[in-house]
Amino acid sequence: MMKLIIYGLVIYLLYKVIFEVVVPVSKGVKTVKRSMEQMQRQQAEAFRQAQQGAGSSQGPIHTKGNSSNDQKKEAAVDAEYIEFEEVKKK
Repeated sequence: MMKLIIYGLVIYLLYKVIFEVVVPVSKGVKTVKRSMEQMQRQQAEAFRQAQQGAGSSQGPIHTKGNSSNDQKKEAAVDAEYIEFEEVKKK
């Protein structure tokens, strides 16, 4: 009789864990996966459209002007750094 109660309790706990934890998590993972795939498809489509639009009117995207802009941005970031001295209390 005691074994039957223990088996019933174990089966009930497994049922609760499976249907209150595993199933909702798997549904959530599927939903997130689908939305990520959809966002990636949209992003790829937007990128393709941008490439087609830029390729027909402006030619290659990477030019020497872009590299000089990158260097200016790096210099601006370095200029914003301010060193400080540690103040010691007496």
